[in-house]
Amino acid sequence: MLGRPTPRRLTLGVLTLVLTTALSGLLAPGASGLDQDAEARGGSRLDNSHTQPALVAYGAPQHAEPYARRGSLVIAGRENFGSPAMKDVSRAGGTVLVYLDPIIDNAYGRYHQMLNKPSRCGSRATKRWPGSIRANDWGYLNDFRRGSVLQRKLGCVLRTIARENPHIGGFFADDVGSRSWFPGFDWNRFGAANQRAYRAGAIAVMKTFRRVADDFGLMVMVNGTWQGGSTAEHGGGYPNASQNGNALADGTFAENHTADAFWGHAYPCAKQWANRSRTTRGKQFNFAVTRDDSTRNAFARTGCYAFAATHQSYDTARVWGPARRTGLPHRVRRR
Repeated sequence: MLGRPTPRRLTLGVLTLVLTTALSGLLAPGASGLDQDAEARGGSRLDNSHTQPALVAYGAPQHAEPYARRGSLVIAGRENFGSPAMKDVSRAGGTVLVYLDPIIDNAYGRYHQMLNKPSRCGSRATKRWPGSIRANDWGYLNDFRRGSVLQRKLGCVLRTIARENPHIGGFFADDVGSRSWFPGFDWNRFGAANQRAYRAGAIAVMKTFRRVADDFGLMVMVNGTWQGGSTAEHGGGYPNASQNGNALADGTFAENHTADAFWGHAYPCAKQWANRSRTTRGKQFNFAVTRDDSTRNAFARTGCYAFAATHQSYDTARVWGPARRTGLPHRVRRR
C-alpha cells in the first residue's frame, strides 16, 4: 500500500534510481535482488540450455575459488563443504552441493558419522545389509531397506546439513540407484527379494532427499543409475519403472562414460527427470565428468548436460568456458 496519491508522478528514471539505491546494500555482487531470490529458490529463470564448467572438489577446497561466479556448480566433499572457498562460490551465485553417500557404511566426515554412528539423529548405529556385503574398496553395503535405522536417521542428517550450511544449493546423493553396479557385486546372485528391497530402499532414500530439498529450496543430484526396465535387469526408473530417470532428482551424474546413445541422450534427456521436484519442476540439470577434453566436448554437444568437467583427479578441473545464470539455488531458503 503506497498511501495517498502524491501531486507529482515519479518518472521511470527516478523510480528506478530510488529502488536501486534502496536495494543496493542487499545485493550480492553481479546479481539483482530479484534475480538472487529467484535463483535461491530455483525460480522461473531456470536455464539448462548451455553446458558450462563445473567442479568436483572432494579435497583441498581452494580449488573451488576459480568457480566463484554466478551459474557455476561445485560438488563439495565430506569435510570441506563449510570452507571459505565454498562460501565464496555461493556468494558469487554459484551452486554448492554437499556430498552424502547413504549406501556405503563409510563413516568418514561429520554427516556420515551422524548417519552411520549413534548421534543426535538416532541413538543406534546403522547396520550393514544382511550378509555383510562388500560394496567396494570404501566399505560395505548399508542396510537402507525401508524401515531401517538408516531410513529413520537420514531426514535428520539432511536437515542438519541445510541448517548448518546456509550457503549451499543442495545435495549430491552418491551411489543411490535402483540397482547395484558395484564391481564384484553380483546382482543376479543377490536374489529377487533382495533386488526388490534394494530398489524400494533406494526410492525411499530419494524421497527423503527430495522432501528435505523442497523444504529448504534446494536441488538434488544423484550418482546412481535409474535405467528403465525390470528390477532384475536394469533396476528401473521412477516412478515409471519402464522409463529412464528419477523424478525425485534434479539431475544425474555421468561419471567417466562416453557420449553414446545411452549416456549421451536416452538416459540424461529422459522426460521423467525432476518431474517431482519443486525446485527445478521437470527441467533436469545433469553433470558429465570425463577424463579428456574431447569427450567433454562430445557431452556438451548432446544438449543433455548443463555441466561438464575434465577431471584427472577429484579436486581440480580447468575452467574451460564462461558461466551463465542457471537459476539453480545458491543458498538455503530461510524457513
